Amino acid sequence: MTCTHLAAGQVLFREGDTADSVFRVVSGSVDILRELDGDPILLGTVGAGQFIGEMGVVENRPRNATARAASDVEVEILTPTEFLDHIASSPRAARELIQRLSQRLREADDRIVNYERRRGRSHGTRKDADSHTAVESVNNAYLAAKSPWLQRQFHTPLGLGDHPFVVGRGPVAREGLPPLQPDLKLNDNVPFRLSRNHFMIEKRDGSYYVRIIAPEMIADGLAVDDRSKRHCERERMK
Repeated sequence: MTCTHLAAGQVLFREGDTADSVFRVVSGSVDILRELDGDPILLGTVGAGQFIGEMGVVENRPRNATARAASDVEVEILTPTEFLDHIASSPRAARELIQRLSQRLREADDRIVNYERRRGRSHGTRKDADSHTAVESVNNAYLAAKSPWLQRQFHTPLGLGDHPFVVGRGPVAREGLPPLQPDLKLNDNVPFRLSRNHFMIEKRDGSYYVRIIAPEMIADGLAVDDRSKRHCERERMK
């Protein structure tokens, strides 16, 4: 096992690389990204104490994502043998690995259920299209942070794709689950500027629509961008 430091922006490994090691984050944070039509899509951020790259080693398959330092990072590098021996000899480490994989599976299941739920709602509201925000259809549309507050929370533009995309506030103490699981959770403090489910971006018939789920609040600093000039008009959802 070796230890190394990386500066913010340095890449630990890239999607498609051979899975010849596992990293454990000692300090700092690492962004996990995949590419869609050449644009990076942020899947999540890994913090201190967590492993990176274990899936490729366990499955003996190439890396399925790129790992890039989101800040100055210190990591431990384990060979596949060292990692598997560590898991085999440490019930705690094995339990944490199982919990993390279980969480990923649960989040994937939630995305599928939320997608089906939103699709059903969108089919029922096609006649109300005029009450939505229409965005001209383009390729490679993404959600980008404009304000410094948002830029501190996510550094990489998030690709929208063809599935509905929900933006909302992260939970605070003793809050229950929101009606929809947000694809992007933003930290906010009292008095809240965001609701748990604030707005949804949908792609229908070649156009993007922004549906305001919580019209009494305003999300400041978020922009739907396609690297070209477009017109966007917002109205309250009926």
